[in-house]
Amino acid sequence: MKVTCINNIELSRYSNGKPRHKRLSLTIGKVYDTVVEHKIRVDNVTFYMIEKDEDDESRLYAAQYFVTLDVWREQQLNRIL
Repeated sequence: MKVTCINNIELSRYSNGKPRHKRLSLTIGKVYDTVVEHKIRVDNVTFYMIEKDEDDESRLYAAQYFVTLDVWREQQLNRIL
């Protein structure tokens, strides 16, 4: 399955409660291949196994950073109109 990255900033907090922003090794707008059989769900969060990321390793990323190609195309068309 192919998905498009829509966000590459992971938001979390330090142990003292201050916000922390971490840039993921993803490129917004880039199409990534996922391993469909490695779609993992943990505590109501879905993860995709992204094949060959920028550093040539497969990694798990939360599905919130991606949309399917159909959704991406629709968003781009709506922007134009």
